[in-house]
Amino acid sequence: MSAVTTSRIGRLLGYDGAVATLLLAVFEYFLLSASFVVCLAPVLVFQALVGWQSTHLALWLGAVSLLPLAPALQALVIAADRLLTQGASAHAGRVFWRAFADAVRTRWAAALVVGAGVVVLGYDVALLGADAGVLLGGAALAAVAVVVLLSSIFVVAAGSELRGVALVVAAGRIVLLRPHLALAWLLLAGIAVIATTLPVVGAVAWFSAPALAAVGAVICNRTLGFAGAHERVGA
Repeated sequence: MSAVTTSRIGRLLGYDGAVATLLLAVFEYFLLSASFVVCLAPVLVFQALVGWQSTHLALWLGAVSLLPLAPALQALVIAADRLLTQGASAHAGRVFWRAFADAVRTRWAAALVVGAGVVVLGYDVALLGADAGVLLGGAALAAVAVVVLLSSIFVVAAGSELRGVALVVAAGRIVLLRPHLALAWLLLAGIAVIATTLPVVGAVAWFSAPALAAVGAVICNRTLGFAGAHERVGA
């Protein structure tokens, strides 16, 4: 074996080679997804033990189980941005939990709003019935709420100091200025959710789809004009 071949194999298989870097990057994606899934543990436990029921207790328990969702999504976006920028050296798990703690401390109102929205939609479906019109209207309202929530998370992750009503207004304006971004976010979220429900690969998708979807959303924001819209709202 020639010295050139040996050198190439060493660069490929060395501890700082291409293979090691790729494996470390894959592990970072796994770590980020696993951290997000841990935050979803209350939702998963609720779904397994209670599930959807048109009772007061079930509706309120479902809302409480979703309280970690908004902070977890913000942490996921921040860690995904770092992961996309720094790759295998991003320390995505550490970044995620620091961002999660910061979001719990500074954006607890967003978590309460999500819970309140779930309660309102749940009571609407429970009281008005599960006909097609009610379900379609509830799904539409939920989709609008999700895209505004995601937009506000991206605004905060971009370093904006807006809070409260001003943040919601800015997030809504960005969705109006860039509706294709909102559709991209919903598409990526839908693909991630569907992937976790597949019979064979669903268990694997739980530990890869959240990070992949978040990185995909960050890429969409960078390429489809989120920064320009963010600047135009004065954030």
